Amino acid sequence: PETRNPDIIYPMCKSLGGCVQAENSDQMSALMVTTCMMGPFYGILKNNREFLMKQGIPASEASFLVGKLYSNMMKDAEKVQDDPKGFDHLIEEQTPGGLNEQAYLNLQEAGALDAYDRIQTAVLSRIRGESDGTLPK
Repeated sequence: PETRNPDIIYPMCKSLGGCVQAENSDQMSALMVTTCMMGPFYGILKNNREFLMKQGIPASEASFLVGKLYSNMMKDAEKVQDDPKGFDHLIEEQTPGGLNEQAYLNLQEAGALDAYDRIQTAVLSRIRGESDGTLPK
């Protein structure tokens, strides 16, 4: 039998914010997909800022507002991160019939969430060496 030394990672991972352990290489590849979503996230922030600028809001004010609002949304997400249904609850707490609920439903109707799934699948395919990550036509 193979002799293996234990990994000593807890203190380091805790200081970095926590640790998620992959049980195998397939899980590791899947977990890596989420780490590749910074570009799309920042693209959404930029898109929001540019929308505000088109409405006459100065770039500095638009950037400030977008940064602060998304920061606060991420703080809400962080509060519920240990609850497997936490993100569902954040969606459900939007005012029924309100603007946030409407925006979410419109996003679904426009296929944006399906597109996001396709993008994540394409990234995973690239990570696994199955494709170049380009979306299939």
